[in-house]
Amino acid sequence: MKRIAFIDLMFRWPPSGGSSTDIKEIALRLQERGFDVKMFAPYFTKYLPRGVIESKPPFPVETIPFNKFTFNFYQLPKRIKKQVDEFKPDFVYIADGYNLKPYLLPAFKDYKTFFRFYAYEILCITYNLINERGENCDNNLFIDHDKCIKCKFPDHGIIKAFFKILLNSGIDPFYLLLSQEFIGSLSFLSSYPDRVKSILAKASALIVYNDYLKSLLKGCNDDIKVFPSGVDTNVFLPKGQVKNKKKIILMTGRTSYPPKGFSILRKACKELLKKRDDFRLYFTVDPEFEIDNLDEREKNNLIFINWTPQDTLPVLYNSCDICVVPSTWREPFGITAIEAMSCGKPVIASKIGGLEGIIDDGKTGLFFEPGNVESLMQKLELLLDSEEVRVEMGKAGRKKAEKEYDWNKIIENLYLPLFQ
Repeated sequence: MKRIAFIDLMFRWPPSGGSSTDIKEIALRLQERGFDVKMFAPYFTKYLPRGVIESKPPFPVETIPFNKFTFNFYQLPKRIKKQVDEFKPDFVYIADGYNLKPYLLPAFKDYKTFFRFYAYEILCITYNLINERGENCDNNLFIDHDKCIKCKFPDHGIIKAFFKILLNSGIDPFYLLLSQEFIGSLSFLSSYPDRVKSILAKASALIVYNDYLKSLLKGCNDDIKVFPSGVDTNVFLPKGQVKNKKKIILMTGRTSYPPKGFSILRKACKELLKKRDDFRLYFTVDPEFEIDNLDEREKNNLIFINWTPQDTLPVLYNSCDICVVPSTWREPFGITAIEAMSCGKPVIASKIGGLEGIIDDGKTGLFFEPGNVESLMQKLELLLDSEEVRVEMGKAGRKKAEKEYDWNKIIENLYLPLFQ
């Protein structure tokens, strides 16, 4: 029986998002196929609940305690390696994390080690390749390191961030998390990019979500694989929809995060409500979400849904007529799109990032120009006006989800060959 050690620097249970669901599905399904798997994760709860286990996971998990002074380039690989060595794995799979993640690779040079990217971590201090003006950025730490530092830490911001970490001062815990890891990894040094490139070259393979990220990493490793995420098509299943008086447009995900594009969808729906009253916009909200200046039409037709656990999402998708993914940033993948497709729903999505490889325009859904309210309005009207088109696109989306994104097929076709 072959052993796989999974290392996830952001792991908690139950899963809380796309990357944590992705690693859960991979580990669980490989375990079901006879592999001996074990998850290794830091227990470091200062900023986010890393390593917190609220219920029993379906595979073994070992957490290793850290604090803001020990979670660094020296202690992290040393402590995790000690526990992984006791497990004696055949393979090591390094999953989620930020600027400290590359330092794990040298520690496991004697193992066959795979290094997974879930976004643009390592390349961007805030993992999203968005500049200080909120625009998609063509620069990254490997191109112009100094420009990245000035973008994310202007006016001696690194020193300020250091003292905020030291004094536990700051409103945004995620900012503190990223800052602590940035400083603890020595990413502020001009030598960091070259050091990381040389480290990445030692991985057995790098695994990414899309060709764009693969192009950014060109030259870092001889084997860069593009693996999609997946969906459980036996759970995200079309179950028939109750006929509503008004058609339902749905947006799931972190609406409080501006690059997810909720403001674009809201503007499009607000304009449509001026000339038609046959739809409602449902959207999930997280604790940080705020909205203001709702007019009377919006008050009657915008429906807030509290943050939805993974196991209740299929019910939500099945309640809608159209799913919209209006991201303005280069989404590495687009899990909400394939979840909706698996439930037989047409998807309107920004033509950007990983979404470009998921939607078949005119067949499983429709693309619109990122950030373009008028373009989104046109696509919404097209689907609102035709139940036949919605149904046909939903059927085509379901077929594509079953063929290309079903987790069992992804494991059989991509991950089993990886671990041979």
